[in-house]
Amino acid sequence: MRRLDRDNSTNDVVIEKCIADSQVLRIGMATDDLPYIVPLCFGYERIEDRRVFYFHKNRNGLLHELIEKNPHCSFELEGSSSLFMDEAKRTCNMDYASIIGRGVVTLVEGDTERKRALDLLMEHYGRADFQYDVRGMSAILVFRLEVQSLTCKATRGWKEKMGCL
Repeated sequence: MRRLDRDNSTNDVVIEKCIADSQVLRIGMATDDLPYIVPLCFGYERIEDRRVFYFHKNRNGLLHELIEKNPHCSFELEGSSSLFMDEAKRTCNMDYASIIGRGVVTLVEGDTERKRALDLLMEHYGRADFQYDVRGMSAILVFRLEVQSLTCKATRGWKEKMGCL
């Protein structure tokens, strides 16, 4: 990481706030010749010192095929960002936070665990009260991404806005 002043890779408060502030989880999977990146809605939980993301996809599709071939992935999240300008210096920059990491994706088995993962997803988007059709769960696959490593960058301005200072 070039800007060590923005490194928050060991700051759990900033990491958790960035995850909560993020709307999209992007995962990158390996294909035979090119990377494959997918933006996803996600749920999240922290289990002791482990971070786990959940997402769902259609039963048919390239992502499922790639996970079956190689479950290792890269992922990215970004919190809200805003442009700030220093008129006196004639410069501009962004206040932001982002996470880049690696993990392993597995299929979530069993109706109880699948429902819990989807409940976490709805909770992340502020709709824990939503009563979705549980019968429709058979039409989708639910995946678990267990984080193996991550780095987190955040500017001072973003941390101030999020109450992390």
